[in-house]
Amino acid sequence: MRKMKVELIVVCAVAMSVLMGGCGGAAATEAAAIEESNEVEAVVEAIPAKPVQEIYEEITQSVELHSPVAMTDSFISNYYGINPDKLEEYVFVMSEEATSAETVAIMKVKEEGDVESIKAALQVLVDEKRGEMEDYLPDQFEIVDKSSVKAKGNYVYLVISEQADAITKIIENGI
Repeated sequence: MRKMKVELIVVCAVAMSVLMGGCGGAAATEAAAIEESNEVEAVVEAIPAKPVQEIYEEITQSVELHSPVAMTDSFISNYYGINPDKLEEYVFVMSEEATSAETVAIMKVKEEGDVESIKAALQVLVDEKRGEMEDYLPDQFEIVDKSSVKAKGNYVYLVISEQADAITKIIENGI
């Protein structure tokens, strides 16, 4: 839905620029296009991000995850050094199956200054999974090897899955 709104705004901005182009020449058209672009960016930024749990629910409705289990505050703190108090909200799900590296983590960080430390903690997870799978499960190793920790604003996320592209797209459309 959010993506459709953005696309509609962009189409309207382009149409407006084309219509204005005939009235004032190239300079006016360029100025109008820049102004429209700035307005589109302002509208896109004004669209609020969805709650992390809602984004995860969209993922589960669109993609079949392998035995997902939600990790607790104590798990992420003890195993990855992520202080849950630094997170406004999060979803951290891993496959219960030892033969699957599938992991989906979406974290909204309270303070922008903590984004890098959360990214580093999730990178530790990637590195550990890579080491676990390399010699024993080559197909899962390839999936882990293609993954990366990403951040956008106060959001940090990691997707390790055969369906990584679809899951990542849902996350990026939601934040």
